[in-house]
Amino acid sequence: MEAALHTYGRRSLLACLFALFACQATPRDTDLVVRTTLPKELLDFVEASFEAANPDVDVRFSELAAEPSLAEAQSVEGAPFDVWWGVPAQTLVRAATEGLLLSYRPPWLQQPGVGQPDAEARWQVTLVSPFVIAFNRDQLSISRAPIDWVDLFHFRWSGEIHLPDPTVVDESAYFVGAMIVEVLRGDGALLAGFDWHRRLDAQVERYTREPQDIFRALESGDALLTILPRYMVEEARGADAPWIHYRLPESGTPMLVLGVAITEATEVPEAARRFVDHLGTLDVATASKLYTHWQPGHGDVDMSRFPTGFEIDQPWAPYTLALDTLASQLDAWIDRWDLKVRDKG
Repeated sequence: MEAALHTYGRRSLLACLFALFACQATPRDTDLVVRTTLPKELLDFVEASFEAANPDVDVRFSELAAEPSLAEAQSVEGAPFDVWWGVPAQTLVRAATEGLLLSYRPPWLQQPGVGQPDAEARWQVTLVSPFVIAFNRDQLSISRAPIDWVDLFHFRWSGEIHLPDPTVVDESAYFVGAMIVEVLRGDGALLAGFDWHRRLDAQVERYTREPQDIFRALESGDALLTILPRYMVEEARGADAPWIHYRLPESGTPMLVLGVAITEATEVPEAARRFVDHLGTLDVATASKLYTHWQPGHGDVDMSRFPTGFEIDQPWAPYTLALDTLASQLDAWIDRWDLKVRDKG
C-alpha cells in the first residue's frame, strides 16, 4: 500500500504540472542547458514546473558525471552548459577556485538551512545526505544497535562491519575525509584523525567495491553493521530491503553535499538565475526529497505529499562543513589511508 501511495504521489505531481504546461505552451526564445545526473522523474517535474512559470525559456537537460563535466568547463571553449545542478561539493569547490562559476545569491539562501559554504556565493547547497550506521533489524535488535560512532569500537562488533572501499567508492572516501576534518576541527592533530580510522579498521571484516554487496551481507548475516549515506540506505529499504534500519549518531554526523552553480561561460545568465531561484521553491524541494531521498539544503518540504514510512524519522546534527579542506586534501588523505590504515587496525 505504501508503494502505491508513493507512486501515486509522484504521478499526481507530474500530471498536474504537465496539464498546466500544456495550457501555457508558447514559443520559447531562450535555450537553457542544465547539466545534471539527478533522476529523470525529478528532472521532468522541474522542467514542467519551471517552464510553466517561465514560458520564454526552454530547459534542456544534459547528463554527464562530475569529473568529465569539470574537464569540459576547464577547456578553452568553456562549459557547454549554463547551470550545473546536483554536483558533489568538492567538485564545485574546485570549479569555483578556478574561476569557472558565476557568483549569485538566490533568495532561498535566507531560509533555514546549512548555510553558504562559498563566501563568494559561486555555488549553493541544494541537497544533503547524512551518514548513518545501518544494520539488519532481523539480525540485530534495534535496542542493541550502536547509537554513536564510539560504540563501533566495542569488541562485540569486531569482524562484524563491512564498509565500501574508500579508494573506489566516492561516498566512502568523503566519509574518511569528513571524519578527519571533524577531528581537526576539535583541535586534534592529523595523526589523531587517522588513528580514529585505524580503530575503525580493526573492527572491519571487509571493504567492498559495490555497496550492493554490503546489503547482501547484511541480509545474510555475514555483516551486522555498515556506514553509508542515508539516501543509499533509504533507496534500498524502499526497493526490496524493508529489514534495513539505521541510526543517526547522537554526537553528530558528516553529510554528503550536492550543489548548484551558474557557469562562467553561460550566455543566458538571467535565465540561469531564474532556474536557480526555482530550485528553492517548496514544490521543487518536496519533489527533490521524494525522488532522491536527499534532504533539501534550505527550507522546508511539504510532508503531506510523502507516504507513511517514507523514511526513518530521527533527529540528527550535521558536522560543520569544511569543504575547502576536503577538496584540497582528500586525494592525499585517501592515499595515506590506503597505506597506513587499511588492514592495519
